[in-house]
Formats: sequence, C-alpha cells, structure tokens
Amino acid sequence: MYSLSLAIVLCLVASCLAYPLDVIEDYNGQELALVPLSRVRRAEVYGNGDINDPGRAIVGIRGTPIDTNDHRVDANAFASTNIKHHSPITTGLEASYLHKPTNSNLDLSAVNTPQWGTDVKASGRYNFYQDKTSNANIEGFYSRHYSGMSGTRTPDYGIMLNYRTSF
Repeated sequence: MYSLSLAIVLCLVASCLAYPLDVIEDYNGQELALVPLSRVRRAEVYGNGDINDPGRAIVGIRGTPIDTNDHRVDANAFASTNIKHHSPITTGLEASYLHKPTNSNLDLSAVNTPQWGTDVKASGRYNFYQDKTSNANIEGFYSRHYSGMSGTRTPDYGIMLNYRTSF
C-alpha cells in the first residue's frame, strides 16, 4: 500500500515539474507566471480503478517524446495492483516506434510482478513494398518469461513474410 501511494505521489510531482512556466517581473516588482494558451501535450499522467475488478488500481505516465512528420515514439510506464486481494505491485515499461512514411514499427515491453517474474516482449514490422492495392512486409516477434515460480521459460519467437492485395 505504501509503495502504491509513493508511485502516485511521484507521478503527480513529475507532471507538475513537466509543466512549462515562464516567470516575469512587472514594473512594480510583482512576479507573474506565464502559462501558454496552447501547447503540444507530450506526456499525460493517468490513474484509475477498474469497475469490473473492484480494488484494482492503475497509475502511470505515458507520452510521445518524439512526433515529427516521419517518426513517432510513444512511451508508457505504469504500476498496478489489486488492493482488495493484497496483490503485489506489477510494474511495466512499454515503448513503440513508428516510421510514418513506410508504416513500419517496433514495440518493446517489460512487465514485472514480484514472485511471478518478468515478461519481456519485442515485435516489429518492416513494410518494404506498398501501393494503392497491395503491400508486402516482414514481421518478427520475441517473448520470454524470466524467473518467478514457474522459472525461466524457453523463448517464443518467429518471423513472417506477408503479402496482401485487394482485387
């Protein structure tokens, strides 16, 4: 319970520090904070409870540190627990990259639950041919569970070559 409260406080502090403020001083020596009327939202702190599973709480921060005409990077860090069932706190990190001109992507994630282990996943897709009626790509994935009660499992991985067309 203490670590969940700490996670919530840290997320709130991070959101306050990330908010841009310009402080100026007027002719009378009074300090004024300038707040932009519009800005690009790069990060968002979230927290909620699950109505389907009472007692489940989730807190995290997600954002888009890079978003240009050609590239986009999204990131997410979270912590969740079920207070009602005294579950351990699950923490995770996720990141995704999108190359907009080719619609190719790369996704990475790691999720850890104490006593249950860590799940690591990576997947990606490279689109090497596209036109109005068809596309061709190569996809790959890798996932593995480390430690925990069941121990480290063998990895699951694969590569696929796809071709899709419309008639």
